[in-house]
Amino acid sequence: MAKGLIFVGAATLIGNGTAYLLSMVSARILDQADFGALGALLGLLVIIATLGISTQALTARRVSTAMLTNRAEVEGQAIRLSAFVGLGIVVVALIAAWPVSTIFAIPVVAVVTGIASLAFVVVGSAAMGIAQGREEHIKLSIAFIANGMGRAFGGIVGVVVLQSVTGVGIGILVGCAVGAAISYQLICPRTFSTKLTDGIGVEFGHVAHALIVLFTLTNIDVLLARIFLTEDLSGEYSVGVLLAKIAFFLPNAIIIVLFPKMSAGDSTRAVYLATGMTAVLGLIITSVSLFAGELVIGILGGSQYEELGSEAWLFALEGSAFALVQVLLYARLAAQDRRAVLAVWGALVVLVVIVAGWRHNSVAEIVTSVLFVSLVLTVVGLFLDRRQAGKADMPIEAAE
Repeated sequence: MAKGLIFVGAATLIGNGTAYLLSMVSARILDQADFGALGALLGLLVIIATLGISTQALTARRVSTAMLTNRAEVEGQAIRLSAFVGLGIVVVALIAAWPVSTIFAIPVVAVVTGIASLAFVVVGSAAMGIAQGREEHIKLSIAFIANGMGRAFGGIVGVVVLQSVTGVGIGILVGCAVGAAISYQLICPRTFSTKLTDGIGVEFGHVAHALIVLFTLTNIDVLLARIFLTEDLSGEYSVGVLLAKIAFFLPNAIIIVLFPKMSAGDSTRAVYLATGMTAVLGLIITSVSLFAGELVIGILGGSQYEELGSEAWLFALEGSAFALVQVLLYARLAAQDRRAVLAVWGALVVLVVIVAGWRHNSVAEIVTSVLFVSLVLTVVGLFLDRRQAGKADMPIEAAE
């Protein structure tokens, strides 16, 4: 486990670090209004990219619990499922591009290419789920870096060359295709299945539903900021969200390594380890942001955003709280508990009502509203996990 945390931790730092590099470069090339549009686009992509994370989680759970005699078939079904999901994403990209472009004032080509790039993300995620389920941490780490760097550097080249949000979308599309190809060839070349097992679609639907709601909750604030704040203030909010995303995604290695152990074996111990390590990391990030907020914001967005420094710790604490919620939700997904998502739905509805109803006149009003909801949901999640541990639904394989 320690070896896995080291390798996967380094990979997530590199992969996610390059993603933040894309935002940092874009913040210095685009004006505040365009960067606000890019922030809304990236927030939307993170929500839809949950389908890739869902594919990886489903694949990792099934591979980790499969018998050695049928593991190859389980892996082939995961790749087949990812191909179908990817095709569906391309169709959605073509249908939803114009209304999304109109609502959030994002160039339509950027919307089409950005969403379509996620089709490749899903295939790459299925390959990474296979490595995760096998606990092949070195291959998983290489694939994570390939996907993260491909997406980020593609977007950086696009924004540098075309000086626009559209350039970012086109670059991300190319970069994600390269990352998916590397992941598939490295982990599971020529893996495919001619059929899907009964029940895999239902299980994928549940996992996707739970994670889409979670990632919608963690990204809805930047979309609400784009709607209610001025274009310049929405750009400022997008910079603060970068810090929240660092706090949210930095503990990812902990979940990636421990999720297969949550699915089989001593799941309670794995959940306690993941929760404790995530909480400690969140406290460190929040403390640094509290005492060096202007420096952190200056690094992320440039000197023009340094006035946001006094509120940096709020974004960091928000992201850290959501990271804990993510650990607790994954614990219930590992146990195939289908009730925990209701609490996340409730939090999402409450947040939208609070912000859309009255707390949307400044960056501070929106971020404090999100912080309140995230902390309450963390407490609720801890309570539900303690009460529901050991009361999971019957595994799908047993039902079959």
